[in-house]
Amino acid sequence: MEHISFVLQIDPKDYEAYKERHERVYPELEAKFAEVGIHSYHIYYHEGTLFAYMLVEHFDDAMRQLEQDPANLRWQEYMKDMLLPWDNGSTVKRIPGMYSFVKP
Repeated sequence: MEHISFVLQIDPKDYEAYKERHERVYPELEAKFAEVGIHSYHIYYHEGTLFAYMLVEHFDDAMRQLEQDPANLRWQEYMKDMLLPWDNGSTVKRIPGMYSFVKP
């Protein structure tokens, strides 16, 4: 099981629209998340930065499977007007874990 975090960015003026869109994520996309081994997926917002956290069986495998999924492709198209690129042109920047506590 992998704990994965990444950041994305949006213009703060898009906060409400971004939030509204995520109140109606496609059910078939969420079903695909479960199918590819994503156990939980959370997104948090702070001043234009979106912090995402995922608990997933195998992140790279899950992302490969999602790349060609029709529901995911539709969702990415739907969201691309809000996601701002980082310096390298990507909209996703994976960040390393630094500390974890898990109740024994």
